[in-house]
Amino acid sequence: MKIGQSERGQSIMLFAILMPLMTLFLLGILDYMVTNARVMETVAAADLAAHAGAQEITVLPDGTITATTAGNGIAAQYFNAQRPGHTQLISVSCGRYQNRPACLLEARTHSAGFLLPARWVNVHAIGYLANGITRGDQ
Repeated sequence: MKIGQSERGQSIMLFAILMPLMTLFLLGILDYMVTNARVMETVAAADLAAHAGAQEITVLPDGTITATTAGNGIAAQYFNAQRPGHTQLISVSCGRYQNRPACLLEARTHSAGFLLPARWVNVHAIGYLANGITRGDQ
């Protein structure tokens, strides 16, 4: 089998064109996967911390919600104890949300930055107080 003069470098040219494209594609997938894993870790830590802070809210028999700064402190302490190293706490606010006792926590995590520029991804978590459950009831 003889290869013609015009077909001699076709395989090398195809490889030279496709290899950088495949490398960029794989780096993009890796960047997305690592960033997604970091965000999910942050969501899990923020969600658990928001629920821990919500347990400090007191609901009086007449329906009045009284939130102290202890809930904010416990949520922040709980988040900082379990957060991944690439995550930062932005704010904690315990009180009334959507007419229910709840604790809102905001955090952010750093994206991977392999292909796309590294940036902060914000995460919001809200933990509602279940009816009749406070830290003293457990």
